[in-house]
Amino acid sequence: MNAIAENPRTRHVETPDHAAPSLLSVDLVERSYRASSFPADWSREQRERALRRYERFLLLVARDVDAPATPTRDIDEMWHLHMLHPVAYQRDCARLFGGTLDHDGGFGNDPAELPVLQGAFRAFARRWREAYDEPYVEGMSDDEAATNCWHDCTGRCWHACKSVSASKNDAGASATTSP
Repeated sequence: MNAIAENPRTRHVETPDHAAPSLLSVDLVERSYRASSFPADWSREQRERALRRYERFLLLVARDVDAPATPTRDIDEMWHLHMLHPVAYQRDCARLFGGTLDHDGGFGNDPAELPVLQGAFRAFARRWREAYDEPYVEGMSDDEAATNCWHDCTGRCWHACKSVSASKNDAGASATTSP
């Protein structure tokens, strides 16, 4: 497994795995059992795997905060759960990105956005494969994963981040890129 290259704004640069301590300041696996919006049918193993993938997602985003980032469903579930703990989310984002990682959860509702979303998903899937030497979506090529969503892509899209924004906490500056 490849390690993520160091980003000057990122202190933790090792690839998280099940043996490593969490990259985050909140235990999202434990918190997932208390969250009414989290899939209740997920096993502990599924939750732990989703957390590992979310941490890897964050490290990959940290490499280039200006590149579009498109989460899969499991990653997005953890991302939403993380945002429900705003103090920890702010602290973790500040440490990893130098500011807040913005989430544009509505992107993909408009059918005209679908080609942009699919292109961004393909690009992120390629980045994932290059960084971790594994497919972003198990059992699918990057192109298949971008066009064969687990859900209705013209509805609310789970991997629907139109932009990634790292806002500087006190400076008010931000870096945002739209695909």
